[in-house]
Amino acid sequence: MTMGATRKAGQGGFSLVEFMVAMTLGLILIAGAVSVYLATKRSYTEVEQVASLAENSRFAVQVLNDSLRHAGFFGGAHPRDIVEDTSLGAVAGDCTGDASAFNVGDYLLAGVPSAAGAAFGCITDALPPAVGGPPREVLVVKRVLPRPLYDRDPDDAAAAVDGVISFPSALNAQEVYVIANSERGILLDGADTAPDVRAGNPFALAAAWPYRLQVYYIRNLPTPTLSRRVLSWDAGTGAMAMTTEDLVPGVESLRFRFGVDTTRNGEVDRFMTVAEMTLNPAWEAVEALELSLLLRAPAEDGAYVDGRSYNIGGFVWQPAAGDNWRRQLVQGNVSLRNPKLMIRGGL
Repeated sequence: MTMGATRKAGQGGFSLVEFMVAMTLGLILIAGAVSVYLATKRSYTEVEQVASLAENSRFAVQVLNDSLRHAGFFGGAHPRDIVEDTSLGAVAGDCTGDASAFNVGDYLLAGVPSAAGAAFGCITDALPPAVGGPPREVLVVKRVLPRPLYDRDPDDAAAAVDGVISFPSALNAQEVYVIANSERGILLDGADTAPDVRAGNPFALAAAWPYRLQVYYIRNLPTPTLSRRVLSWDAGTGAMAMTTEDLVPGVESLRFRFGVDTTRNGEVDRFMTVAEMTLNPAWEAVEALELSLLLRAPAEDGAYVDGRSYNIGGFVWQPAAGDNWRRQLVQGNVSLRNPKLMIRGGL
């Protein structure tokens, strides 16, 4: 009896109350850990999306600014003084009308895609604007790259002059060039024979500038994307063609307003929308451009509701109730240097 009593007295454990208290404390700790994890995840998602929007916005503006700053620049020659070489071949998928590849006189144009996503004859996959939705416009820019080729090193006065453009390299057969001096220019294929640029010739002291046609628009992809159609070499056909370059994903709206100098005094008098420019074309009088871009994050965030309204170049748009996309609106003005010089020069 004494031994049995001793064994019973030595037994120990938790009571039901103690066990329930321990479970409650454990659940509280787990709930706290989960809460911290979810808060950290939400914070990480927000930071990641904001950073992505900032980077995409910066790149989109940089690309558009670069094109627009050089719009209408053709190596010093006025667009009206540039002729097309007769040996230039047809461009596969070329734009039509004023936007056609080798019509350098119309170096800046804009429009709105049709309901089917077509624009300028060279775009068939644009994201069309929806009724009441944000604006989606198309911009055509023609220019040359600021990387000229010469017949000799311009910094070497003793270099031999033979009139053949070959510095720092010869013409590339897979490029189109504007060969121009201050009086005239010619648009020709790099595989063709360039004019003699020695003194005493019509193209004396001319340089060769790589030519570019760039058509910017929002491409209708699962994620709407800022894209551009460009004039480039098609290795498959061995000829120039219009090809597509996807630039920035998540662009929902692209809108332009054009600063026009109606009095021809070198100062912007008013800003006109694409619709106004279509009714009253004044492209040669455009001195500045107001750019508006609306971008959205790569993915929806269920913890975020976009209740803001956006003034996109004078068009106010608000997402539908319960929208979970995080967005950023980017706006800015670009001075078109070359048209301004033409206007002030009285050309």
